[in-house]
Amino acid sequence: MDVKAILGKIMDARVVDKKDANDYSKKLNFDLFSKQFYNKINISDTIIPELKFNNLSGPICINFKVQEKDSIYEIHCSENTKFKEIFEKIPFYNISLKINNRAPRRLTFEYIKDKTLKNLNIKDGDTIILQKLELEGGGDEFYIDDDLLDPSYDYDFRNINDENKKFYRGGLEYKRPCGWKRYALKVIGKYENDKWLGDSGGDSEWAVSYHGTKQENMKSIYDNGYRVGINNWYGVGVYCSPNIETAAGYSTEFIGDDGKKYKIVLQNRVRPSAIKKAFDKGGPDDYWYIENGKDIRPYSICVKEY
Repeated sequence: MDVKAILGKIMDARVVDKKDANDYSKKLNFDLFSKQFYNKINISDTIIPELKFNNLSGPICINFKVQEKDSIYEIHCSENTKFKEIFEKIPFYNISLKINNRAPRRLTFEYIKDKTLKNLNIKDGDTIILQKLELEGGGDEFYIDDDLLDPSYDYDFRNINDENKKFYRGGLEYKRPCGWKRYALKVIGKYENDKWLGDSGGDSEWAVSYHGTKQENMKSIYDNGYRVGINNWYGVGVYCSPNIETAAGYSTEFIGDDGKKYKIVLQNRVRPSAIKKAFDKGGPDDYWYIENGKDIRPYSICVKEY
């Protein structure tokens, strides 16, 4: 899966090379992934789907509701019912799962169609909200901006195993993203200097960490920096890990154009003096938190097939 397809999945749109872009294409840059961009997404109020339910029955009653509509469809089924048994088709829809009053999770129908209610921890009385996202202006094709990525720093770690080898950045061990493919972000010149990106052990060099998150948050983080989260288990800050597999546990899977499952994790540099370790407060030994979002900077996107 190439970087265009990955960015397209993040955007829920088609991404093409600049030379191939049609007149209606929009430039894909980091501004489009900021909160300002997501505020421009319109939710159509005219998309009540034609729900054609099969003859299902069972002890579980779940509710289907169209975003911002009063109509609710009640479906009785079992915990082993698959979503594709419920819907004959729902083209171009995102599925927002609102379970037990927790924050909704937005998933594509392609992702959940083969899942059962049990797979997604959906229980009796839960509500599933259907919503269609439309980009302002109606465009769904983007071309890649020259300032978005830096291919000269891409690196394929998929077939690399460091075993007993050790690397260091910022005075701390750098556990390389073995098993992943790294796509570099263009960060040279983005900040006051580039010494934080060093690899020779200089005093101004920053350490390496990883942060797993939903793919739609990636560009907002790059453009605006990390924000201190509200779920602070061991201390208030931006949580990350020196271990990419630990961070991957907080990343959501998505389905590529090739039908395979992938995850995305951000690779960062962290100011060494700003690192707080959860272990010091009884937490895991590979959890870090950074109290000031300015002390952690993403510099690449790591992608792995699952």
